[in-house]
Amino acid sequence: MKKFIVTGIQMKNKGSQAMFLTLRHTLRSIYKDCEVIGFSNKYHSPETYNFTLLPYDDFTRPVLNRRLHKVPFLAPSMTFLAGKLRKTEKWNGKIAEMDRALRDADAIFDASGYTLGSGWPKGGGRMLLQTVRLAKRYNKKIILMPQSFGPFDWGENDDADFLKEIKDELSYCTKIYAREREGYECLTSLGLDNVELSADMVIRETDFPTANDIHVAPAARHLEYPEAGSVGLIINENVLRVGDTKSALALYRAILHRLIANGEKVYILNTSGADTHLIESVLENLEDRSLVNIITGEYSSPELIEIIARFKYIMASRYHSIIFGYRSCVPAIILGWASKYIDLADHFGQQEYVFDIRQPDADRILQKVDQMGVAYEEESRRIGERMTKVQGSSVVLDATRALER
Repeated sequence: MKKFIVTGIQMKNKGSQAMFLTLRHTLRSIYKDCEVIGFSNKYHSPETYNFTLLPYDDFTRPVLNRRLHKVPFLAPSMTFLAGKLRKTEKWNGKIAEMDRALRDADAIFDASGYTLGSGWPKGGGRMLLQTVRLAKRYNKKIILMPQSFGPFDWGENDDADFLKEIKDELSYCTKIYAREREGYECLTSLGLDNVELSADMVIRETDFPTANDIHVAPAARHLEYPEAGSVGLIINENVLRVGDTKSALALYRAILHRLIANGEKVYILNTSGADTHLIESVLENLEDRSLVNIITGEYSSPELIEIIARFKYIMASRYHSIIFGYRSCVPAIILGWASKYIDLADHFGQQEYVFDIRQPDADRILQKVDQMGVAYEEESRRIGERMTKVQGSSVVLDATRALER
């Protein structure tokens, strides 16, 4: 039986969760009954899932990379002390289990979304390089599945040394899939020849598991669906972080008012706990709040796909919420700030609906709100037509073939 490890997971993050579930589901369709173990950066409620999740975090990573578990009695002692200090039992016995998983694995797949680029401090990128070194230490092949890379312009004194480190470590990877052209060019400019351009695997793979496929016990709750023919507004706290907070909130409010004025049935869909506190701010100064419905809850990514599929179109800036919509041919007006939004929309002929939140043109965005209200059926058909090409081949299947060459 084949055994694989997937790193770069955060199950609370619905985009990260969706990437892992897509990869696991497709691997199990290629290698029937293979075992897929998740090494999770954020470790939440592993007992609720019908697969194994292990804590790949700031404690276990250094222990494994420095081979401290090879020193008799050291790892158990460190685990005991760390558990007492952090008041957790999540590490108990996990170092040995992770070591066994690494020794038994046929390969490692990394399903990070974005860690290596100047949009984050270098520490985030070094976590990815540390994973590659771990694969090298255990003599395992590693493939970096579709994710964002670059730009590489931190503007710090050690940039040149860090770029050399990136090239040296990533050259070990069997294959690297860059999600955007910017990332592809950043990596190939370093002289790497193991890089390929690929759309996000959540949109590229045809199948996706249901909520009941991933949990130990089927969910007993009833999903809250939007009314047919409604519009979804999916907010994102990162819009306020990247852009001007006051302007971003004003834009959200303006969009909400325009949708209501256009006679749309509007729902705010909260897909992340990090965004919950923004709902009240967006609704501020709205005279009749009964005109806006709110759907919020700890939904899994399969459930969110089901919910978003009911909208006629969405306004969104959470990347995988847009992907969830596109999977069901639901168009989106996108408020973004990175090349990943442009490249994603380009796959489906939706470039005119992408806006940079750092330099928002409110009048033009509101014009597109009016336009989408009329053209959403046509845009839905266009997305469906482009989907055939995007899903014409499987990136997971391509990756497994690369392993066997």
